[in-house]
Amino acid sequence: MLSETPIVFSYLCLDELYTFIKNKRNSAYIWSAVGVTKTGRKFYFYFLSKNKNIESLLSFNFDLPKVEKYYTDGHFAYENVYGVKASQKKSKYTNLVENLNSQMRDKISYLVRKTKAHAKSF
Repeated sequence: MLSETPIVFSYLCLDELYTFIKNKRNSAYIWSAVGVTKTGRKFYFYFLSKNKNIESLLSFNFDLPKVEKYYTDGHFAYENVYGVKASQKKSKYTNLVENLNSQMRDKISYLVRKTKAHAKSF
C-alpha cells in the first residue's frame, strides 16, 4: 500500500486581476496564487470577489496552504494579512503569478482586453 506524503509548500506568489461583469460598475477581482513546493512543483489557486480589500484576501487565504514566505505586488491588503512574511516587491517570484494572469487574459475570452493584443501606435 502506498503511503500519502503531505505536500509541503515553500512559498506562495499572490496577485489580483481586475475585470467587470457586463459594465464597469460591476467590478470583479480574480485573486490568484501560485504555490511552489519544495521540489519545484506548482499549484494554482483562484478566488473571485467583488472587492479588492482585506476581507476578500482573508476569504481567499482560508483555502491557501500555509507557508513561511509570500511574494506579492505591494497591495496594502497583503501586508495587513501576512505582515513580515510578505515580500512586497517585483521579483522573479511575482513574475510567476503575473505570467499566470497574462495567460488567463489570453485564453479566457471573457477576460481578454482589446489593448493586450493591439498596438497603440506604430
